[in-house]
Amino acid sequence: MSFEEILKLKEELGAKLYKEAVLGIDNAENLNSRNPSFKRLNKNRPRELCAKRQVPFITVKQRSKHKSEDEQVRDPRFDANCGDFNVKHFKENYKFLMKVRQRDIARIQKQLRETASDDERKQLRLEMQKLINKNMEEKKWHTKQKILDQEKLQIQQAIQNGLRPHYITKKERRAKELVTQFEQLKESGKLSKHLEKRRKKNAAKDRRQLGFE
Repeated sequence: MSFEEILKLKEELGAKLYKEAVLGIDNAENLNSRNPSFKRLNKNRPRELCAKRQVPFITVKQRSKHKSEDEQVRDPRFDANCGDFNVKHFKENYKFLMKVRQRDIARIQKQLRETASDDERKQLRLEMQKLINKNMEEKKWHTKQKILDQEKLQIQQAIQNGLRPHYITKKERRAKELVTQFEQLKESGKLSKHLEKRRKKNAAKDRRQLGFE
């Protein structure tokens, strides 16, 4: 067909029918041309999406419950890799806390003088008593440790001098502790109060054993 015959046929059929009959382009292809698939020009480029399309919701994967060995939490008190716990070294390294508690006791005493509320005063007294008891326990431990160090030194000196060392038993050590405690209470003037407290404690114990309570 000549070019003139083609134009004449296009005018008679119309552009739409002409494309379907002659060129083989149907409506589906026209729809595809109107709605392109936004394919990538090459694999290294990101894919183009229509702006009207809803952005997908991206979910973050939950972290695995099974932690790796490096992320495991370790408690140095129960971990053999951290060495053995030495009570003496721990007490000596944190001996400065006794001075810190003493400053806290002085601060609480000042608050007691300035506070008028009975509830606050009761709470402050309880807090102060806890600090006092803690310091007393620490002092007892350090005193006992000094006595043990002296006993070890006496044993070493006896062995070096070729003498037979005397190993103090628990009963003898307890007796010495009671004597030392008695002397300290007598010097501080708290002996009578301590004896009265012990008498009441023993009386309550006897009543429990006899079944009066």
